[in-house]
Amino acid sequence: MSTLVFFDTETGGLKPEHPTIQLAAIAVGPDWQELEIFERKIAFDEGKADPEALAINHYDPEVWRKEALPEARVVGEFAALLNRHRCVELISQRTGRPYSVARLAGHNVASFDLERIAAMFKRHSTFFPVDFRTVLDTRYGSVWHFERLPAAERPKDFKLTGLAQHLGVSVEGAHDALVDVRLSIAIARKLVA
Repeated sequence: MSTLVFFDTETGGLKPEHPTIQLAAIAVGPDWQELEIFERKIAFDEGKADPEALAINHYDPEVWRKEALPEARVVGEFAALLNRHRCVELISQRTGRPYSVARLAGHNVASFDLERIAAMFKRHSTFFPVDFRTVLDTRYGSVWHFERLPAAERPKDFKLTGLAQHLGVSVEGAHDALVDVRLSIAIARKLVA
């Protein structure tokens, strides 16, 4: 396994127009060692968020007032982290020149988080240095895992916390982006063991 950047977002709701309020990532090496940890709270307009989603995602106005950064700065800092962990070699279709990007992983990232982060990068005219074709998603991987083991007890659902509990991983603090990244890594380790 090459370097993977596991990531997760917390949001002010499930609709595309709801703000992303937190982004976290952990780059892990071939032996699952943590190479770099990233966690940022993102400044947002509370009026554009679903109050129920904010409560689930541990939103504390005072904490955000002290720690939240503008979205553009978070995009720039996350891009820098991704650039430090580039490991996928690609060839530009436009120029024919080689370049490298990071490889992402996480839980339910292919159908939710990835689009949100890509939209953030686009809003700030910043290149998103990842290989979209090879994102590793523990949600889809776990479905395959249990499909291959028909005699194994299946989880009640394939949501992050339900799957983690089924695999014996503590879910304390879930719905915080950094905690959820660590849950995704724990799930991935169990799936490939």
